[in-house]
Amino acid sequence: MDLKKTLSEQIYEILRNDILTQAIPCGSKLTLKILQERFQVSSTPIREALTRLTEEQLASYYSNIGVSVVSLDERDVKEIYQFMGDLDSLAVSYASLYPDQEPILGELRENLSLMDACGLSSPKWQDLSDRFHLIFYDYCQNSRLVHSAQRMRSQMSILAYQYEKQAPKQDLILNEHHMIFRLYEAGDHQGAVAMMKEHLSHSLEFAREMLHSPA
Repeated sequence: MDLKKTLSEQIYEILRNDILTQAIPCGSKLTLKILQERFQVSSTPIREALTRLTEEQLASYYSNIGVSVVSLDERDVKEIYQFMGDLDSLAVSYASLYPDQEPILGELRENLSLMDACGLSSPKWQDLSDRFHLIFYDYCQNSRLVHSAQRMRSQMSILAYQYEKQAPKQDLILNEHHMIFRLYEAGDHQGAVAMMKEHLSHSLEFAREMLHSPA
């Protein structure tokens, strides 16, 4: 374990990754006893880690059950992706008002260059894909928009992690990122906003496929 991080931080990151990759499936109970046996620590850092997961909406607390990994149904998925489409589109719109556009364009170019060079099977691909969206938030100058997106993006990542490993979907995602960038670079910010919205609508369809695919 990383000695520079607290026990609760390390446990949180491990459990978060397990949830996003579905090593711990949606709906699973996260019991103190089992987690204590796994990590060989007291209950305090585990409780702190579970609290963070609950705040991030990756887990839910039930008074008569304890803590369970969040479960996502058809309605949840639709609401999450529609809302993220609105948030990501706003991030593009707000970022277009940033006084100096060169840093934004530079980061987007670098991101796409790295994605183009990255093998589709590389674990870095998904981080780069997510980073493309987050660049706009870095320059949107609206902390409330950033906070709202952070809370929602974690749940979205559960399904995105699965479908973004599929080559045909990766190709479409990357092509659409390039389309968004070209529109934004050309100064057609409203076109980039509309393309971002369409991009998330396609992601919604991918997520629905994953939701209904055999386990």
